[in-house]
Amino acid sequence: MKCLPVVVLALGLSVCTVASAGDATIHKLQQKIAHDDFPEQVAASLVGNIGPRFAGSASYDAAVIWALQAMQAAGLKNVHVEPVTLPHWVRGKTEVLLELSSTDEQPLAAVALGGSVGTEPQGVAGEVVRVASLAELQALPVSRVRGRIVFIDRHMQRTRDVTGYAEDVAIRVQGPAEAGRKGAVAALIRTVGTADDDVPHTGVTRYGDAPKIPALALSNVAADRLAAITRTGSATIRVKLDAREYGAVNSSQVVGELPGKTDEIVLLGAHLDSWDITPGAEDDAAGVATVLSAVRAINKYARQPQRTIRVVLFADEEFHSSGSRAYVAEHADELGKHVLAMEADLGSGAVWRLGTNLPDSAEDFRKALLVELAPLGVYDGPRDAGGGSDVDALTAAAGVPTIGPQQDAVRYFDVHHSTADTLDHLDHAGLRQNVQVYATAAWLAANWKGDLGKLPVEKAP
Repeated sequence: MKCLPVVVLALGLSVCTVASAGDATIHKLQQKIAHDDFPEQVAASLVGNIGPRFAGSASYDAAVIWALQAMQAAGLKNVHVEPVTLPHWVRGKTEVLLELSSTDEQPLAAVALGGSVGTEPQGVAGEVVRVASLAELQALPVSRVRGRIVFIDRHMQRTRDVTGYAEDVAIRVQGPAEAGRKGAVAALIRTVGTADDDVPHTGVTRYGDAPKIPALALSNVAADRLAAITRTGSATIRVKLDAREYGAVNSSQVVGELPGKTDEIVLLGAHLDSWDITPGAEDDAAGVATVLSAVRAINKYARQPQRTIRVVLFADEEFHSSGSRAYVAEHADELGKHVLAMEADLGSGAVWRLGTNLPDSAEDFRKALLVELAPLGVYDGPRDAGGGSDVDALTAAAGVPTIGPQQDAVRYFDVHHSTADTLDHLDHAGLRQNVQVYATAAWLAANWKGDLGKLPVEKAP
């Protein structure tokens, strides 16, 4: 009989039931993965051979070729590309100058937000209006903002989960549009990142129907400097930005499978693209390595699963989620055959709890999965969690259940969406533990005797 961790008893299962449910194949997978450096090899190859791979760029197309070869090397079958139309936004040169006097302009470390419009060659200048939150900006009268540059100064909090990011990301996404509605000529935000360094972090912004104004993020060091000046007096900033949108381009995303004995599907996803300024080691070479390594381990160390395990390396998660929409459209006729979906997209930090979005009919599966993950240090987590920004589209379209292994994000947002997201930041032990978690979940779901059911589409995150 298996030795049972204490967490098992809290699940409400009898000792005998849990012991008999133990899966020797899962134990073997976890042991083999712990001593295999394949995930590190995959991440190093993607970062070293391709580097930045922004949607719509030539380097992204090179990443597609890399992914076809990597899937084949991992032992996947039916490896192929699927069409996707991608946006083509080019950042160009970025310059933010702090005007200290009529003859002295000093640069501040800044990066354009994804989708930002550019300026005329001479740039735009304005007095800085500093606010501490999106709500404070929304409360300002138009007369206080018109013709000025808005600076939203909120420092992201470091948390183990993603709550710090979730609380501040709306500033990046919505702040420039709100500033534009009030007549600002440009918008600056304090970078949505936790490292107190001079490296700014990019990320998408959305204008909607608002006037489009240049939108940039300052590094935490640059934001500290600008904040100090505005607290004691006025400050004038000049912004020069070459960013331009060049329309759509035709491209691909990559799909491969470990065929099962039935045509039901367990989907593992990650996104192949990264932002244009970053090698994207954590975001999302680590996720690509996780899902490829998990399915490779199942193929190498286990028998053929009952259900097919499909890997999708999605295009354009960072900018417009074009890949997830294309997948839903391409596979509309078989979405009902998708039993479960999960996505790796939070770097290499170890998984510490299991988030789920499952119907009540899958409760026995959830409990059994927690039993198998307990030796890896994974505990029960929220039951209304999404599976990831790409696979949540499957829930919205067809009620596909998801599980979301929640990783330790304490260090992740130090480098997220920045030039600092390099291989030396990867947690090698954490990366292998992620592979163990994904392989365990995929194997259990692929061989679960019961139907996991479907969710109401309104339960999509």
